[in-house]
Amino acid sequence: MPDIARKFDEYGRIAWADEKARLDNFAIQLTKEANSVGYILVFNAPTMCAGEAQARAIRAKRYLVEHRRIPWTKVIWKEEGYSDDVQTTLYIFPRDITISYHEYTFETSRTERHLKKNCTGRIALIRRSKW
Repeated sequence: MPDIARKFDEYGRIAWADEKARLDNFAIQLTKEANSVGYILVFNAPTMCAGEAQARAIRAKRYLVEHRRIPWTKVIWKEEGYSDDVQTTLYIFPRDITISYHEYTFETSRTERHLKKNCTGRIALIRRSKW
């Protein structure tokens, strides 16, 4: 990982209340660093439904922007591909750096597979999460 990127936090499948606490800390740090941008990098996993990683990333960004009042231009989310387990990583970058797909993470090639049961309800629950 280049020196310009700073990993702030990393977590797997955790309760929404615990994730909000981690996002609160991320928001505090982004507020302290005026010339920084926060990246929310999410990975798909076999224990997830198709679209679940994206829904989780959007929920995290909405929380930071709508609840914590971080400017929307200061938070970027990206799907980083596929992993063996649920993973969200929070990075802080200088504002003038733009990262491309998979530039800051390593991932081996693999075939994506997802859960098929209860996916509509599972993703709807993520989308309905409140602060």
